[in-house]
Amino acid sequence: MSGREILYSVDNRVATVTLHRPDRLNAWTGVMEEEFTGALRTAAGNPEVRVIVVTGAGRAFCAGADMSLLDAASRAGSAVAGHQRLEVGFGPEPYRKRYAWMLGIPKPIVAAVHGPAVGLGFVILLYCDFRLASSDARFSSIFARRGLIAEYGLAWLLPHLVGWAHAVDILLTGRMIGAAEAHRIGLVHRLYEPETYAAEVAAFARDLADGVSPRSLAVMKEQMLRALEEPLGASLDRAFREMQASLASEDFREGVAHFLEKRSPAFRGK
Repeated sequence: MSGREILYSVDNRVATVTLHRPDRLNAWTGVMEEEFTGALRTAAGNPEVRVIVVTGAGRAFCAGADMSLLDAASRAGSAVAGHQRLEVGFGPEPYRKRYAWMLGIPKPIVAAVHGPAVGLGFVILLYCDFRLASSDARFSSIFARRGLIAEYGLAWLLPHLVGWAHAVDILLTGRMIGAAEAHRIGLVHRLYEPETYAAEVAAFARDLADGVSPRSLAVMKEQMLRALEEPLGASLDRAFREMQASLASEDFREGVAHFLEKRSPAFRGK
């Protein structure tokens, strides 16, 4: 279901969603917004897909909103059409707003980042579950240098990911951060050399798709989301209920069996 500005493919239970405006460093547009949302909805609803990889074509992950959008917004003094809507209506409450709905997708989303990831591109990768980067990747919120604010929940999300001090530095300076620093402060999970980056990302996604219970992943993603808003006691109660359900699941039986039989797992997500 590839579109004008998004490429979508599925191979060995891994869906790849590619931002595809390489001549503009994959700058974000209204068309890309709609196609990106549609591609992730499709991947989330496809039982054959277990992992989603988001990446960019050409030399960049995403250079942020296309300057034509920012120019139109600056002239109008308000968000341009298509960016006035916050509700997307996907995933559990309260994570149905742009782009927090990505957190509610019950499958791991892996951001594969090379080149610049700036502005809205920075937002998108932060809402992914994993961030894998080439050593040539560069990151910036940039908003303070455009007269904007911490968009789409970044003032809440970024301190949760890297801590208050690093979040203040990233947001208030709007400076460009290299891949090594991003890895050091915990913004990036894995860092690879450019010549091995694509193969390492593919291997990481394949291991998640083949070696981990999709049922476990879905439950744990929701547990972590709920835990952000509930006290420890409620989290413990939820964990107890989910543990009882997991002990009765097919995937638990397979998880024990494949280990004892010394073979690769064949999880079914049930």
